[in-house]
Amino acid sequence: MDGFSNLPDQVAHCILSFLTITDLTRFGCASKRCRELYLSAPSLNFDGFSIANQSTCMKRQRLFNCFDRFFFCRGDNKIQSFRVRWFSHVAEDRVMYLSNTDEDTDYSNDSDITTCFCEEHFRVMSWVHNAVRCNVEELDLDISPGSEIAPKFPSHVFLCASLTSLSVDLGCTSLTVPSFTFSSNLKYLELTSGLVKDGFFKWISSCCKCIEDLVLQEVAANNITIESSSLKTFSFVNDDSFDVLNISCEKLESLIMEWIIQSPSKYSLNNFAPRLKYFSWKGNLMNHRNLGNLDILEEAEILKKPKGDEFENVFEVLCSLSRDKVLTLNEETVKALFREGSMPPPLNNVCSLGLRIGNVVDELVPAMVSLFRGMPNLCNMLINTKPPLDDPKSNTSGYNIGYWKMQNLAFINQLKDVTVKLSDGSNGVELVRHMLECAQNLEKMLIICLPQNLDDNMRRLDESKKIPCATVLFKESRDFLL
Repeated sequence: MDGFSNLPDQVAHCILSFLTITDLTRFGCASKRCRELYLSAPSLNFDGFSIANQSTCMKRQRLFNCFDRFFFCRGDNKIQSFRVRWFSHVAEDRVMYLSNTDEDTDYSNDSDITTCFCEEHFRVMSWVHNAVRCNVEELDLDISPGSEIAPKFPSHVFLCASLTSLSVDLGCTSLTVPSFTFSSNLKYLELTSGLVKDGFFKWISSCCKCIEDLVLQEVAANNITIESSSLKTFSFVNDDSFDVLNISCEKLESLIMEWIIQSPSKYSLNNFAPRLKYFSWKGNLMNHRNLGNLDILEEAEILKKPKGDEFENVFEVLCSLSRDKVLTLNEETVKALFREGSMPPPLNNVCSLGLRIGNVVDELVPAMVSLFRGMPNLCNMLINTKPPLDDPKSNTSGYNIGYWKMQNLAFINQLKDVTVKLSDGSNGVELVRHMLECAQNLEKMLIICLPQNLDDNMRRLDESKKIPCATVLFKESRDFLL
């Protein structure tokens, strides 16, 4: 301990930043020097509280009192980062816990079970107020007030001049709109759950001139409009809790969307992000969409869940990615792209393709061929299979190497690096055989097999003619690659 006490404050604080508040408090009891470091620690992590210390209302109140004294003793010492994980107890859960703890005691009339419910949230928020007063730079809050109350998250937190990073799990909390009078220095903002009013997004557009990263997860809002001249990364995960998403961000480089909708005609997407380099879209298609100019897009991930015949919609989305170089598609998207006699989307610039599929079933093979025809310059490929539990094995062996050779796919001569995870059936094995025999420029192939199929697949592929300069590796694994 003496050696640690002699460390410069900056070094000691860096080490202490890995401790939770419980361990930090224990450290502060070791010596006078340790107490000084404890009270001046700029990184605070209020997480990892033991169940024993939260089992009764009285014990939880003792924790609050201890932390109140801690903030009083540390005074105005700067807080650089503050992380809080605190969940208010629900009355029914408390009764169950206490009844299981002591079967001979009747807690049905114990007022202690329900009285501190609302107080807890506001006492936790007093910690946040202290952090704001101490010029906090990073806030990470997961404060669940419970379902019986729906307090408002204090809007003045967003106006803290020193705050650059804010992550909040709102739970059932509603988010009020901060004042438009003051600008914010936020660079990173993450909101999870909760009710967000439309005016809040106007505030982001008007007052967050430094924001670079925005994350929205399962927030409830009517419509979302994001206009920013500084935003570089925007990520959101949502269901059908809002109808319209408008994005106008001239510096946006990464857009990640997971949007599950029920009625395609009800929703609309408008995107203006001329500098977009990475685009990931999971979920359903909507009829009204404008992806904007994606001329400098480098990598895209389209994992759609089309409903019915959506060939034209999926085809249009893929055509908008014609400048893309790295592309990942799932099985549903590949199938939706295929229509007998139709032309594949022109993806001449794609040089790296990732496929996430269940298995190489017979009905998927023609769709894969059609997709490959639109990628003549493909040189890297990753095929990842993960069959569902109810996946039939009878329809995975309808296409042999002769079929693949007859397709005369242009990309075969460009292939250099291939990774493929094989499942049951021979369709995937026959495709691999075709690549090993015909891909003249192939440099490396990694073949991942299920344990029960490894020996058989190795034997079958060893019997094939191989490109002499290609390195072929086998690996046994059950893991999903992507």
